[in-house]
Amino acid sequence: MGVVENLGTAKFGLGESETVGVQEIINDNSDNPSYVLLDARSEEERNVSMIAGAITKDDFLVNPDKYKDSTVVCYCTVGYISGACTLELRNQGHLNVKNMGDGALLGYTLHKTSAGVSKPLVKADGSATNDVHTFMDDLAPLAGEGMVGKSFADPPAVLEAANAAIKEKLGV
Repeated sequence: MGVVENLGTAKFGLGESETVGVQEIINDNSDNPSYVLLDARSEEERNVSMIAGAITKDDFLVNPDKYKDSTVVCYCTVGYISGACTLELRNQGHLNVKNMGDGALLGYTLHKTSAGVSKPLVKADGSATNDVHTFMDDLAPLAGEGMVGKSFADPPAVLEAANAAIKEKLGV
């Protein structure tokens, strides 16, 4: 299927027990979901689209006790930022937090579009969309057929800033 490897999972030493696969997320009962999805991306990226029902890291941090009996699954575009977010939150004692594997958001959209869903994400107003923030144009084809990739003007600068922020937060 061409799914992106578990970049964030591998990079941050998160094992199988700290990762939830995309298909497991998709198969989750939408009327009574087992997982709370946490979009670890920037506001700019979330403004393009996100998985319906996802919360932000700020939402989680305002009241983490609200989610203590749930499995919180972090995601980002390919799993790197969400891997760092997962590790950070687990290091703070939130052991119910896991990372989305199998290519994270791009893997999710690829699975959905392969199953015939033409608009698998939502905009801030809740309307369905096939727009996805892909971080860079080269990643757009990994989002699945019919998805419209949006990207930063200068991906290397953004990646450099994200890496610096992650290293600072994790004390690396």
